[in-house]
Amino acid sequence: MPDPSCDADKFADMDREIQNLRAKCEFLEKVIHEVPANVYVSNLDQGLVWCNRTNEETLGYTLSEILEMGGMAYLQAIVHPEDQHIPEDSINHYQQFNGAEYGGLFRARHKHESQYKWFLGWAKAFSKNQQGEVKEVICVDVDMSPHMNTEKQLIQALKENLKQKNRLLLKSLRKREIEILELICQGCSTKEIAKRLYISPNTVSTHRKSIQRKLGTNNVADLVSLGKEAGIG
Repeated sequence: MPDPSCDADKFADMDREIQNLRAKCEFLEKVIHEVPANVYVSNLDQGLVWCNRTNEETLGYTLSEILEMGGMAYLQAIVHPEDQHIPEDSINHYQQFNGAEYGGLFRARHKHESQYKWFLGWAKAFSKNQQGEVKEVICVDVDMSPHMNTEKQLIQALKENLKQKNRLLLKSLRKREIEILELICQGCSTKEIAKRLYISPNTVSTHRKSIQRKLGTNNVADLVSLGKEAGIG
């Protein structure tokens, strides 16, 4: 016959294991909700689908309110109009560059406040679909306002954000276009570029137009400025 004491020991071991798991879950839950940063999961199609308590307190929307209004509508409501491209750029980034990390500096405001605060955000692939494509990203946003005590700090942060944005734009260029952009940033003329790359001036002009179209610049000065901001030239 089975020994009743053995069954009792097994149940006792299982109960201790459950208690330990419960304690670990409670600890991790406390950490994620108390960490001084907005932590949330964003679906590339739906927008925000989960957030920690800090995110709720910082921006004034509870998770249930966000889900009711829709994750994308929520982002549009809190993000500064001039920074609306940041969430969109993040989505485009993960649709094109599977699994890579992405960061950005943007402004967002509390539900009941008119003043925007600066946040430094960082995201990483969190889950993928059956095709191996990124489905969700986990994001961490830190309120930089308490640390932006000088104009110099703010200017430096904005410069870094612009550099990251321009680097992302450059990823839309082909290898030959990058080569031509590098030479343009070095001050080379169309004829000089054609000579160095062993192509015709007309081909260089065609590539230049394509580069300007992709980067959204209207003249050489803006093109050179963007390239140098991204670390080219």
